[in-house]
Amino acid sequence: MVSLYKPADIALLFKDLSAWWAVAGGWAIDCFIGSETRTHADLDIAVLRRDAQRIRQHLVGWDLHVVASPGRLEGWDGSLHDKSHNQLWCRPSPTEPWAFELLFNDSRGRDWLFRRNHSIRKPLDAITGRTQNIPYLIPEIVLLFKAKTASPTDGTDLHSCLPLLSDSGRAWLREAIELTHGAEHPWIDSLSHSPSGSDRPYSTDV
Repeated sequence: MVSLYKPADIALLFKDLSAWWAVAGGWAIDCFIGSETRTHADLDIAVLRRDAQRIRQHLVGWDLHVVASPGRLEGWDGSLHDKSHNQLWCRPSPTEPWAFELLFNDSRGRDWLFRRNHSIRKPLDAITGRTQNIPYLIPEIVLLFKAKTASPTDGTDLHSCLPLLSDSGRAWLREAIELTHGAEHPWIDSLSHSPSGSDRPYSTDV
């Protein structure tokens, strides 16, 4: 997908949405760093699976398609009965470009759950930062998702924010990657031996 929208556009669109959301993917890394480190072709937005109907109502009139399988889209009515449906492509109308992609995240009670391993979790009130009034998913969670493919672009995102990751964030990410992908994952060495992080705050809004 090539996205039309930027994080500021989502902040305006979702300003009255009564549900949790946060910028995800590469844009979240740049929100954390505080500058745009690379070109972004798409815009991912994290939401909670349990808020699907609220999101559908908020985006009434939009053209929404769930990714039913790789390369196959289906019109979305707000239901998520199939747990493999985790991505939603969104655009204002069928004749306009794709605006952004929603990524459905699992949760239980007050905890966020990593979709690929529910033993990996964090409190919902501890998974977002904020900059310029835009919430973003904290980098260790973004990088955990990226660790599955560990593409060159994902590696760039890792090394862009490594010097700023706190020791606790780095340790959490290393343990989560080992639990999910094993101790031989190519990022483990960087997470274990890079200089300690600077404990950059997740929220920079005053």
